[in-house]
Amino acid sequence: MTDKIKKKFKSLIEPHKVYKRLGDFLEFLEDIIVLILLILLFALSIYALFDIYVGMTKEKIKVYDLIAKFIYLFILVELFRLTIVYLKERRIDTSLIVKTTLIAVLREIIIKAPHFKPWDFIGIGFLTLILALMYYVPKYIFVSEKEFELKRKQPYRLKTKRVVKSRRKE
Repeated sequence: MTDKIKKKFKSLIEPHKVYKRLGDFLEFLEDIIVLILLILLFALSIYALFDIYVGMTKEKIKVYDLIAKFIYLFILVELFRLTIVYLKERRIDTSLIVKTTLIAVLREIIIKAPHFKPWDFIGIGFLTLILALMYYVPKYIFVSEKEFELKRKQPYRLKTKRVVKSRRKE
């Protein structure tokens, strides 16, 4: 009887099985957190739509304020799409994050541009330039993530192999 218990206990604590179970549990918790974020983003989007509707039905609302609310809704939609991409592909799309950040910077420029000083415009220009470089340099100069191939040599240890990018015909 005790030999059976010992064998069962040893099989339970084999390192690769423990890591797999722990990894599966942590992924489950991560999925719960992402689903909660999706629900919150959906609720914020519904509230933003309601706020736009209320803003449009008022008589003394400025179009300027409505534009900022619409852009806020676009930011929420992009974040919603980012979390959906994460749930489907189990990776974070950095280009989508940079695009969302560019939209957020655009929103802040639209809202606060009349109150900017010359140094603020210079700072916003540098920020926009850096974000544009963050979007275009990895996408068009470096090899994209889709051209990497994942290989499994040992259980649950991933290694990447770089695929050589073919030259384009001109």
